[in-house]
Amino acid sequence: MEAKQVHEEVIKKFGRASYPNPARTGVAYMIAPIMRGDTNALEPATMNTPHYMFYALNVKDADIGGNGFSRQYPFILNMNQGRDDYIILLVGETEKAKILVDSKDMLAQLCSYRDYLCTTAATRARTPVN
Repeated sequence: MEAKQVHEEVIKKFGRASYPNPARTGVAYMIAPIMRGDTNALEPATMNTPHYMFYALNVKDADIGGNGFSRQYPFILNMNQGRDDYIILLVGETEKAKILVDSKDMLAQLCSYRDYLCTTAATRARTPVN
C-alpha cells in the first residue's frame, strides 16, 4: 500500500472496537530531536520539533488561551475534531537546542541513512502538522 492508503485504513478503524478511543486524558512525551509527520502536504515532512502532546478530547484553543500554531503558548491540534484533539506544548528554545546538540551524532547518522532525515534551518523552524 501507498503511505496515504495505510493512513486512511488506520484512520477508518479509530473509534471502533479494534481501535477504541482513549477513555481518559493522556500525555505523549514527543521530545525526540527529529520526527516525521503529516503536514497536510503530499508527503510526510521532517521536523525538529520536540513537544508534549496532551490528549484533550473536545478542547478548543479558546479553552486554554491558545492561538493556533504558537511557539510561545500551548495550542490545540485537531487531527480529527472531537476524537483526536491534543494540546501541544513545544519545549522551550533552550531545551530544544540542548536536545539537538545532545543528539548531534545520531542526527548525522540518520542523515547519512536517508536524505529526508537530514535537518536544516527549515526543519528546525517547522511546527507540527503545520
